Amino acid sequence: MRSWYLSSNWAKYTIQLPLENNPGDVFKYNSSISHLLSIILSKSTKTSTLDFAKRNLFEPLGIQSAYWHSDPQGHYIGGFGLGLSTRDLAKFGFLYLNNGYWNDQSIVPEYWVKESTNPQIQAFSNPIYGTFRYGYQWWVKEVDGCFSYRAWGRRGQFIVIVPELDLVIAVTSETAQPHPPTSIYYNPLFDLVVASVQRKRPPKKPLKAVELPADVTKFVTQNNQARSNKDLETMADLISDRFLHNGITKQMALKFLSRTLSYTSEAKIIITRFEPEGEKTKIDVWLKDKYFEAPFMTGSKLIKETGHWKWYGNQVPN
Repeated sequence: MRSWYLSSNWAKYTIQLPLENNPGDVFKYNSSISHLLSIILSKSTKTSTLDFAKRNLFEPLGIQSAYWHSDPQGHYIGGFGLGLSTRDLAKFGFLYLNNGYWNDQSIVPEYWVKESTNPQIQAFSNPIYGTFRYGYQWWVKEVDGCFSYRAWGRRGQFIVIVPELDLVIAVTSETAQPHPPTSIYYNPLFDLVVASVQRKRPPKKPLKAVELPADVTKFVTQNNQARSNKDLETMADLISDRFLHNGITKQMALKFLSRTLSYTSEAKIIITRFEPEGEKTKIDVWLKDKYFEAPFMTGSKLIKETGHWKWYGNQVPN
């Protein structure tokens, strides 16, 4: 990404990159490909992406705050660099919520609203963000049991649309490391917002922990106590050196924990599935506090090492 950004010709650099996988086989977020879309749009419409957006999107919606950065050749950046106010972000979300219509005028074709927000591939899954899928420039994820999709900008800028609840959430913030990384806490924030506006929905089935052997109960208690104490050293001791879960290694997990412990230390670990297999056991783990319930490690395992249970993940690394 950095070498692309520093190159003298972004389009040429992107086109000359070697193809590592067949299209559609592997998800890899790539701003340079989105930038090519901006250039293609400019070439096909014989106008700049910004002028096209002004005429067909910004002006009909009454958006006047937009500014847009460009590449060394003057092409407006397709992958980032567009600045809008929070209110104008909400307007765009409302446009999609209403299937592309604004004041009874079709701005974006209804078929494209549905097609672009239809998940095409699983993007990633990790203990912090949960599981995301990706459509066409939209991230797709359930929030509090509701289908939703979102535009996800840098450092905590979001437009989240929840059609089932007729809801649009627009967020703008500045969250840079190593300061408290509040942007990674937006997943439970959105769950909380969605839960607060639900109407006439049946109550969720209460999250219930399964009965556990005494030594596993002790393991869960140690985890919860370490989280409460923000004791990263103890938490590290409770993770197997062979840990791997959805591609996340022990070192990666500890890095996540070091950045997020202050925001999740009040959450308790709850095991909702426990299926012993000798020295290993399959488990589903949730995090729960007074505001949210979120899947933490579903389809993972515990392993008994030197007489003590430890997080194991779901694979053995090479």
